[in-house]
Amino acid sequence: MALTLAVGCKPGADAPATPSKPPASTPRIGFVLHGLNPFTHIIEQGAKDAAAANGLVVDVVGPAGFSATGDAIALFEGMVAKRVAGLVVIPMPGEVWVTPIRQATEAGIPVLTANVMSRESAARGWFGQDEFNSGALLATRLRKLLAEQNTAEGRIVVGMCAPGVGVLVDRYEGFKKGFEGSRFQITQPFDVSTENTANYAAWESLTGANPGMIAAVGLCSMDLANLAKLKQRSRGRWLVAGYDLDRETLDAIRDGTVQIALGQHPYLQGYLPVLAFARQLREKQPLPQGWIDVGTEIITKQNLDSIEGRDVDPAKQKEWYAADIARRFQQMNTMAKRIPDARR
Repeated sequence: MALTLAVGCKPGADAPATPSKPPASTPRIGFVLHGLNPFTHIIEQGAKDAAAANGLVVDVVGPAGFSATGDAIALFEGMVAKRVAGLVVIPMPGEVWVTPIRQATEAGIPVLTANVMSRESAARGWFGQDEFNSGALLATRLRKLLAEQNTAEGRIVVGMCAPGVGVLVDRYEGFKKGFEGSRFQITQPFDVSTENTANYAAWESLTGANPGMIAAVGLCSMDLANLAKLKQRSRGRWLVAGYDLDRETLDAIRDGTVQIALGQHPYLQGYLPVLAFARQLREKQPLPQGWIDVGTEIITKQNLDSIEGRDVDPAKQKEWYAADIARRFQQMNTMAKRIPDARR
């Protein structure tokens, strides 16, 4: 199963606008997600808003499951066959996508990537956060919270939904680095699966096998919502920390079930690559070469109100990010970094 959407409107400013039916000659961009869930829905919304504001049509597609070797690559190849003006893809895992991206560029279709890196591919640019540093930030904030509770040692269980994927490995390595010199035990990253039911079951097994753990850390978007449910049902006393800001996670932060969540601006990961294509097609600006750092947010109960509603209310989301884009991303070509620098 795949989700396909097409949107557009007359050319306008870079900020989001209300979409209208595009003329037949409107340039068409393809955007291939790595799967469909609440996190990728925000990426999709960003891509749609960028197209609507900048006179493009975007076809957003993605497999129901997170499978690169099956549906995702087939969807990407279908976009190449349609001769779209440009392609954006979340290439999970990066090494599997080297050949499809090369074939697209050899066919004359420029490719940008978002969220997941494909370092060896021919893609011109990548839009995402500093993954290694995000792991280090998560560790720093969790260590501070543990110190406030007078906890100086203990076992911290880490889950990775797609073992081996570069950005997740970077998060884990950054997290481990952040705990160097402490007496805390950081586990290996256990495979907790991308499928939601399997993810819950994996965490249930891990928490049962580690009754004395002091914290559970999830490196993927589905982890925190499932950990919150599991913690409430089992009356767990361990801390919960990890990634991404969907509605369930924000609610769990507010009620104290989840302590720390890092946001990676998925809306920008959808919006900015489409905006880059719009600037290329409309203003003849070259596409960014390298890494566009979208930034990382640290959300706790103390600062939750500052972003409440933004990632779950489309109107607030468009308004907030319109200002952010105008402030930070007017010159994407000059702000681009080398993609290897995304891991430090």
